[in-house]
Amino acid sequence: MSNNLSHSTDATQLENTELIDLAAILGSFKRHWLVLLACIIVAMMAAVALKFTIAPQWQASATIQIGQLPINPTTLIEPTAQAAERFKQRQLQDQALTAIGLPLNEDTDDRTRLFRKTLKATPGKNTDFVDINVAGLSQADAKNNLNAAVQALISVHNVRLAPMVKNLNDRLEANTRDMLQATTEKTRLEANLKNATSTPAGARFEPSVIAINVLTKQDELIRALTNEQAALMDLRTKTDSFPTMLVDAIFVPVRPYFPKLSIFLAIGLILGAVAGGALALFLDRNRPKTSP
Repeated sequence: MSNNLSHSTDATQLENTELIDLAAILGSFKRHWLVLLACIIVAMMAAVALKFTIAPQWQASATIQIGQLPINPTTLIEPTAQAAERFKQRQLQDQALTAIGLPLNEDTDDRTRLFRKTLKATPGKNTDFVDINVAGLSQADAKNNLNAAVQALISVHNVRLAPMVKNLNDRLEANTRDMLQATTEKTRLEANLKNATSTPAGARFEPSVIAINVLTKQDELIRALTNEQAALMDLRTKTDSFPTMLVDAIFVPVRPYFPKLSIFLAIGLILGAVAGGALALFLDRNRPKTSP
């Protein structure tokens, strides 16, 4: 029981000590409130001055739609998550930087460094859209940066799509040739059958049956070619109608997104309060103690 009483007494003393320390700190702040206020004002003024020394940055944003491959079922050229990751790759960034005439070395040009640092893409959830953002040292720079990045991705997708489109076009050309041959042969068979039945003696039964059977097979071939042509044209239309493209115009706000005065003021307030509090405690600690 004596042990329990001892622990209870120690806890009470510790709590009282903490309250005394907190009261002492608050008392120090009250005694040196001018010092605390001065530190806050100086820090906020320094933060405002720093804000105006930093070059403003504008942020451009846009949404792109990933194109479709000429196959069934509907398949994207690449998944949206993979497309978003491409914007992190240096190869795509280099292609975009070259298009807008910027050096590739970010150590020698602030615009290149800003482009590489701020180019980000976020895939849409359960959609074929990707949101893209990038910054620039002016509204025009931000817009050009984003447009170059988008065009770089479109170029990559076009390269991936080109062999499949060529194969689709080759199949359409072959279908057109086969269709022409099939319709020409059908016309010839119909003409021969008509001529045979129009003779005075008329056509014999067996050759007429054979000709009709051949003509029926030719009709079936033409129907199959027609269906194939419709399917190929549908794939071609899908590819032409749904390429990788910008969904809407690139948006760049009138005001720069960085630096923001409110953020710098908040940082100045916090740093000033910390510095002022520390200085107030230091002054109290080194204050000469008066004898009772």
